[in-house]
Amino acid sequence: MNHDAKAVTVIIPTRALRERAAVIRRAIDSVLSQAGVRAVPLIVVNGTGRDPELVQAMTSDPRLRVLCQEEAGIPAALRAGRQVLDTPWFADLDDDDLFLPGALALRVDALEKRPDCCAVITNGYRRSAAGDVLNAPDDLDVEADPMRALIRRNWLLPGGYLCRTEAVEPAAFEGMPRYLERTYFALWLLTHCQIIWLKQPTVVYHLETPQAEWRSRKAGLAQADALRQILTLELPADVRAVFRARVGRACHAASDREYREGALREAWRWHLRSLRESGGWRFLPYSRHLLRASLPF
Repeated sequence: MNHDAKAVTVIIPTRALRERAAVIRRAIDSVLSQAGVRAVPLIVVNGTGRDPELVQAMTSDPRLRVLCQEEAGIPAALRAGRQVLDTPWFADLDDDDLFLPGALALRVDALEKRPDCCAVITNGYRRSAAGDVLNAPDDLDVEADPMRALIRRNWLLPGGYLCRTEAVEPAAFEGMPRYLERTYFALWLLTHCQIIWLKQPTVVYHLETPQAEWRSRKAGLAQADALRQILTLELPADVRAVFRARVGRACHAASDREYREGALREAWRWHLRSLRESGGWRFLPYSRHLLRASLPF
């Protein structure tokens, strides 16, 4: 373990796509420019479709650590990155997002003052063509009741946390679903340790980056399974009930999506699944809709 008290590894999962090269460099620059800490970008190139020239350029940069693996997805990348950490602190950052100046020093300082806490989480901005909006608005009291606040709005943005390496083992990422990763990780932290919440924004989350996976068809159809994985955590009964109900709504949304795309067999499969979930009776009227669409004229 590197005993430099101000050394922070920032895991950056990326598919290293050529069309995202500019935003990837922007993310890396926002890490390297952090003052008051020694920030080490750890680039985890995962999956296929990577641009060899971009990977070579990153590998040749002595300021970066680069790890390449075939397994795709943010959970696999975070797990692989955590397994090779040698600094006392770590964070992550999506390859199209960026840290604000002083982000990491602020977080390290907060955790140094609270040895009983294993992670600090800060607010951030959600950026679109319309401008920047705070992810956690002032009326969301995360500090008072972080778990119930999470039900109202996911306050953990990608890139919004810093952890003590010794307190968060690679196993923390082994159960993480392919989608809804940050919701899962926020709940994992809340059920395993004490956290610090800071209202100050330190990260910018970009909503309109091309090739964003969270907008894909695959992501839309994966919501129900991701929610089921969240339910494997030790959650309070009221919080568990909320997420159970969301499974049914996710199945219904998947059914409607398949219907609109003309895949009636898959629409029926998702619809029948929604009926078996908590509160599934609410989707019974939709059966008539699918039945009319399935009958020959």
